[in-house]
Amino acid sequence: MNKKSLIKFYHGEEKGFMHYVIFERDVVVLSEIDTKKVKYIEENGNLNVTFKTDSNEFDLIGVKVVKDKEYVEKVYNYMIGTNNAYFFDGFGSLCVIKFDKN
Repeated sequence: MNKKSLIKFYHGEEKGFMHYVIFERDVVVLSEIDTKKVKYIEENGNLNVTFKTDSNEFDLIGVKVVKDKEYVEKVYNYMIGTNNAYFFDGFGSLCVIKFDKN
């Protein structure tokens, strides 16, 4: 996994990192469906993020959760095929976090 492909995020009291890839010209992240960040995104349609992992300056970015299994499978397979995977046990419990294009 390429450590340069990390997004630092926060919402409420939760902070963390997500590994992203560029898939079909979109910035996407695979995530477990049952997480606080997915619930937050579904409720708000945005997330505070920075692509500079050492920065504490965030931008509010529009994001959406995609649960379409065909699309999730394509992203999952792409990440495995490009050696960018961090999920290896199938995609049944996963979704895609897709960033809006500015």
